[in-house]
Amino acid sequence: MAGHVTAKLKRSLKAFAVVGLVGAVAVFLARPFVPFVPFGNDSGPLDTTPPAYIDLEAEDRAPSTPESGDGELEDIAHRPVESVLQIGSGEMLTELLSRAGIASGEAAQAAEAIFTRIDPRTLKAGQKVTITFAPSPYGFGRGPFRQVSLAADPVRDVAARWTGSDFESVETRRQVTRQVAHYSGTIKSSLYESAGNAGVPVPVILAMIKTLSYDVDFQRDIQPGDTFDVLFEGWYDTKGKLVRAGDLLHAGLELSGTQISLYRYEDPQGQSDYFTANGENVKKALLKTPVDGAKITSGFGMRNHPILGYSKMHKGIDFGVPPGTPIQAAGDGSVEMAGPFGAYGNYVRLRHGNGYGTAYAHMSRIAQGIHTGRHVSQGQIIGYVGSTGRATGPHLHYELLVGNTQVNPMSIKVPTGIRLAGRELERYLSHRRQMDQLMSSIPSATHIGVGAARLGRLGN
Repeated sequence: MAGHVTAKLKRSLKAFAVVGLVGAVAVFLARPFVPFVPFGNDSGPLDTTPPAYIDLEAEDRAPSTPESGDGELEDIAHRPVESVLQIGSGEMLTELLSRAGIASGEAAQAAEAIFTRIDPRTLKAGQKVTITFAPSPYGFGRGPFRQVSLAADPVRDVAARWTGSDFESVETRRQVTRQVAHYSGTIKSSLYESAGNAGVPVPVILAMIKTLSYDVDFQRDIQPGDTFDVLFEGWYDTKGKLVRAGDLLHAGLELSGTQISLYRYEDPQGQSDYFTANGENVKKALLKTPVDGAKITSGFGMRNHPILGYSKMHKGIDFGVPPGTPIQAAGDGSVEMAGPFGAYGNYVRLRHGNGYGTAYAHMSRIAQGIHTGRHVSQGQIIGYVGSTGRATGPHLHYELLVGNTQVNPMSIKVPTGIRLAGRELERYLSHRRQMDQLMSSIPSATHIGVGAARLGRLGN
């Protein structure tokens, strides 16, 4: 009896299991299809779209027509890869190329090719260098190194290009035209600021200041409301953008009603300089100020000495300028003394013609090569502003000597340079009239092209 019951129970359990299994299968089949996703995928909702059918044989037979945008992506994948880097402070071109992942041998070859076109010393920190790689054969990343290029100047680009066996140098020139530009305006604060606001390029403004500085004290002579006028050459691209400023052809100022006009003139021997309206060379035997941006902080005469604390004759002029500012020789001459000189600190004394001398004191250091007996030219750097010797701060103490006696530099009218005469003066006056006519034909803040022959007369 017990065995009969046991057998009956087993049959019931087996039937129940089969029914349960069938039900579970039915429930599973009734669920929507969910593709398998690996553990750890947290990229968002599951994509239940079945994968598209890919006919590999059909792809081998003929390429399919790409959908909109696919062709552009394919084109990008086959384009050269460019990388633009900037030269770091003190960095050599080979070091920059190595930084871009280029092997040292290739970097050296490319740099050597580049330097057949330019002087390596002209490369400056911050200059942009474009490195080009071939497209990757895999459709991503980059291929082998193929070219390095940079701007040699505003007009020329130079490159080292891989030929298959070596790097060759290549030079390309931008399409530019040589033109003459004219600007004029009113001075509100300083010539530098007002001319810059009017659109005059910085190199031209600096050339104006240098040329006018023989006759103009930029600290005291210029007043708000004075005007300026400038004519210069420039190279312009096809969009009318100035890519390089050329020679300053004319610089003019009207200071409280007094007109100063200076013109660039080239003589028959090819020598050029700037002359006043009546043909007098702008250069004087001595510069009015031997440092740029100078502000007089102490004049010539009796004063209460800031260190000694009592009245003492101040036999020069003090110019307040930042430390390290270059000091120029006020005129052509020879070095009479150079070195430490008591309370003057680092000191240089020059002898010029006509019995004049100049002295420069408190230098931070004397320029290399400046020593007793050395000839110097006007404008040559002879030292740098400092505060050596008996000084309360950085400045240039400047003295003008007649013989061995210090005199007030502001009260002496120093000899002028060459004055044109005869046929040379007639030639110059004809050139000056051409300049005036040219300026009157060019509205301010504009530039025009001029024939090559005429430009030759204007200067090179």
